[in-house]
Amino acid sequence: MRRALSGGFNRILARLRSPAPPQSAITLADDEPLATLPALLLDTETTGLDVTRDRIVSIAGLPYRGGMAEPQPALDFLLHPGIRIPKTATAIHGIDDAMVAAAPSLALLWGSIQLFWQGRVLIGHNTGFDIAMLHHEAARHRMPFHPPAGALDLGLLYAGLKPRATHITLERIAEDFSVAVDGRHTALGDAETTAGIWRHMLPALGRIGVATLGDARRLMQRQRDLLQRQQRAGWAIELLLPR
Repeated sequence: MRRALSGGFNRILARLRSPAPPQSAITLADDEPLATLPALLLDTETTGLDVTRDRIVSIAGLPYRGGMAEPQPALDFLLHPGIRIPKTATAIHGIDDAMVAAAPSLALLWGSIQLFWQGRVLIGHNTGFDIAMLHHEAARHRMPFHPPAGALDLGLLYAGLKPRATHITLERIAEDFSVAVDGRHTALGDAETTAGIWRHMLPALGRIGVATLGDARRLMQRQRDLLQRQQRAGWAIELLLPR
């Protein structure tokens, strides 16, 4: 159910913009065309949904330029979370303690992982969750977090395209764009589904006049009820907002 917003959301936006979030080494202007946007289609799998307590067990990302895959290796790692993986989480993504027993920690791969998104915009479904998880992992290991050039959330963009939509799951969006869903709840499988949706979403966004990174940010900003829910859950939404 969509909830009426109080004036508190505008205060949330003001707080997130002041001071401004750390900038990527390479920044992208609002007039950057989506058709040529350097992006990383990202997904993570975790031990749970608490961004302050849970850990990342798998991460995957696909480099894209606009709607085209770039000829570069994909980011695709299993990670040892440093804690036991709950059975409830294993039941969803299939990753158990035995599978990550010999996997590296995120700290060991952190530099390589960050190189994948430098100068790129992270695109995913519920991207604010993934970014919050990455922020907290960096803080937990006392490592610097060098942010990407921005972030786009397929769910928020879809809500802008389909304002009457009541279900904004990855499966529902994929079905609407006739994108096959393979390997659901695996980081690489969900990243590939995200990439398929992104390719189909680009022309749909163009038809409503959303052609630049700034246009996409403003469309996401209008989904205030969804953004407020994400902010309350501790997700990182600052990279989704206009600068």
